[in-house]
Amino acid sequence: MPLGRLLNINQVLAGIRPAPAAQPIKLPGGIVVPAPVAPAVVVAPPAAPPPAAAPPVAAPAPAVRVAPPFIPGAVRVNPAILRAQPAIVAQLEGRTLRPRLNDLRPDLFPIKSGGGFGRGESQHPISPTQTPDDRCLYESPNNPQQRYWLPRYRLRNANGRYEVTVAEGQNGLWAVSLGLETYPAPEIADAARTAQMLEVTRGASVTYRVPGTAIEQRLPAGEVQKDATGCVVMLQLSLADRDGLLRAFMSNDAQCKLVLSRGFTVAVPLPAGTAPDVPKRQLMMVKGQMQLARAPLESAQLMSRAAVVDASMVAKPAVTLDPGITAKMSASLEPMRIAPMRAVGVKPPVSRIPISTIKARRFDGTPIIVQPEPMPDDVPPPPAPETRYEISNQVQDWAVALFFEPQLHPYLYPAGSANGPQASRWVVHALRYPAGSGRSHAYFQDLNDPARIFYLPDAFKLARRSEAPHAPSLVFQVDQGDNAEQVMVDLTCEVRPVTDGERLLAARRDLADKVPASAANPNREFELRLLRAKSSLQMAVLRNGAVRSETVAATIDWDNGFTVNERFEFKDFQDVFGVLMAASNSNLLQGSVVVTTGINENVMVPVKLNFADMEGELFQSIETPDPQTGAVAVKLLNATESKLRITQLPTWITRGEGLVVGRIEGLDLSQPVEVEPEQSLQFTVQPTDILSGSAPADAIFNTASVRSVPDGEAILKYTLDDTIDQETFRAVTVMTAPEVLENIATGSSGGPILNIIVEFRGNRRVVLGENNQSVDIEVPVPLMDILLRKDSEGFYEYRQTVVYKSGQKAPTTPWRRDDAGVLFVTAV
Repeated sequence: MPLGRLLNINQVLAGIRPAPAAQPIKLPGGIVVPAPVAPAVVVAPPAAPPPAAAPPVAAPAPAVRVAPPFIPGAVRVNPAILRAQPAIVAQLEGRTLRPRLNDLRPDLFPIKSGGGFGRGESQHPISPTQTPDDRCLYESPNNPQQRYWLPRYRLRNANGRYEVTVAEGQNGLWAVSLGLETYPAPEIADAARTAQMLEVTRGASVTYRVPGTAIEQRLPAGEVQKDATGCVVMLQLSLADRDGLLRAFMSNDAQCKLVLSRGFTVAVPLPAGTAPDVPKRQLMMVKGQMQLARAPLESAQLMSRAAVVDASMVAKPAVTLDPGITAKMSASLEPMRIAPMRAVGVKPPVSRIPISTIKARRFDGTPIIVQPEPMPDDVPPPPAPETRYEISNQVQDWAVALFFEPQLHPYLYPAGSANGPQASRWVVHALRYPAGSGRSHAYFQDLNDPARIFYLPDAFKLARRSEAPHAPSLVFQVDQGDNAEQVMVDLTCEVRPVTDGERLLAARRDLADKVPASAANPNREFELRLLRAKSSLQMAVLRNGAVRSETVAATIDWDNGFTVNERFEFKDFQDVFGVLMAASNSNLLQGSVVVTTGINENVMVPVKLNFADMEGELFQSIETPDPQTGAVAVKLLNATESKLRITQLPTWITRGEGLVVGRIEGLDLSQPVEVEPEQSLQFTVQPTDILSGSAPADAIFNTASVRSVPDGEAILKYTLDDTIDQETFRAVTVMTAPEVLENIATGSSGGPILNIIVEFRGNRRVVLGENNQSVDIEVPVPLMDILLRKDSEGFYEYRQTVVYKSGQKAPTTPWRRDDAGVLFVTAV
């Protein structure tokens, strides 16, 4: 049974439901959303053919539920309604998730040997670049003449009237529709006339800035319908949302826009792979400083070879000479210049001119010109390696400005709609979580619509990749430069928002009395929405060898996070990697997203870059629900590159209607439990209360307390530039003393020592004796030892064998470990 994706309480409370493109379904009120994917797939035994007679009904065997894998690409998230208590209902806003960095830019990450696929194997159009966008022309994998273009969108306009309508719909909601037409980017407009439009999945939302604040209001579209010339975006809004949108239409300061997300999948070219025989570059510690050993030149270029003349290239006389003259001429021939053999991989200039003109003289002194045969044509170079490709799932936005002056577009504004700015009225609630002792979190309430409260994420954390093993979404690339002082390292990583689902559950209880009861809302129901506002990134980074807090260029996406691109000197690589590995927080590479709302003082959301505490998937799971009791048997597999430590694992069970606290049986968490990569845990989750609903029981977990125990060696394998060797070398002086070789003090029966043979792991050895009591050698050490230990140049392993002058030989010692620069060996 394949493993699937674990459903997490933080994702449930954030409204996250990854779903593939599917036929839309109708919901009450006319809202249309893509058909959701159930949190887990129920896999039942195959049905048997119907029997001739109905047998007695037996109790059904429990079905095995396998959570579906994450499907990248254009992912539409359906709104989730969770009822933690009957009197407190929070409808959480749906959002569009972006593919992770490893899906968008697979070329950034180290590629395994033989990775990717050939052009003819692709099931998707071919991108000409590793960063596809709407300025590219894409080709069919099997027919380069068939090309595709990615559409842009604009409002349809007929005789100065935009195709935008606002009308009252069902259940007190207002329907807003916007008709759009497609067009290609100007850079490819001519070529697009003979190309086809690329098929995309579409999502949409309208965003605008709330008057008097820096808060962004977002209204997700319920449906995007494709038609002959483009598409129609449809929104279903409350009266308050409708009035807010119409005010934004009237104001240029509101920066109102329709944002269309275009999801598509193409094959992007991978960087040319490094030949397997090309030596990798090595990181070395020299006098306490990290240095990069450059990729060595090919040995053929470093050696001086003797010239060898092929028999077919020996000069032949242009005229027939008398044998006597020939003998005399041989003594007077000038030496023939022979071109040296070219280095492997170095192509010489192409020329058919003879290498040399051989001159001879007759007895009377007149010259005789002897020409050698022309050199053979160059051997043709080997064919270029086939370009390999990787799938890239893209979701790219296209914005359409929405500003309509009422005098020019009165048809947009229904009679009685608000036609002037509304005073901004906001209040900020500060709640500590955990209550009384934890950090204070801000919640923003719009008093013009008090049933809407906004929250911010707990933090932004280093993200994990989408595919298993879910390694850090981070890569180090080394720029060799022209000299040792110019070697730089580029760090690229993905940072994503993290919200503690239990904090939101607590906030819904604590904020219920902030919502006024009314005839329309007697139960004080309210919406929890993610706040989006003007923001900037402040981080502690390395500048000229010092740690400084600076504003770092980054586009903050409150749904999906941002990408950090930092460049630092190579000598600081050890410090940077050490900070990422450290279990405790360090100032370097930490910071805050500074949120400017215009309501109160700026709010800080922490940014944490650390391998021990990352955002993203940790487990894959198999769940087997019991249809009678609602219990769920669970198997959790560690799907990361490092060990995981579980201190607590809060659980809930749902059958599609509400959450019931779960109780874990078969797993003792009184002490932390550690799970190695690819190892699993098995236990059962029992409901502590009666479950409502008819769907199969589903176990939901809060993995916020699960921490990674970073395995630096494994992390380097996934994050370090693959032209860098994972092993390096350090210099060690191996020595002994005459007294050791005399072997008197030890009282050994072997007598005087002839040799001490010291063998190092990596097939390296030295032999010490009377005439060779000190030897310098380069020994292999793991790169991790250099990166993680500033007071060491790396540990090595060795063993020794003593050979006596008497002919006896002592048994070889076990492997020993040391990091000394001078290794003094004795007879024991």
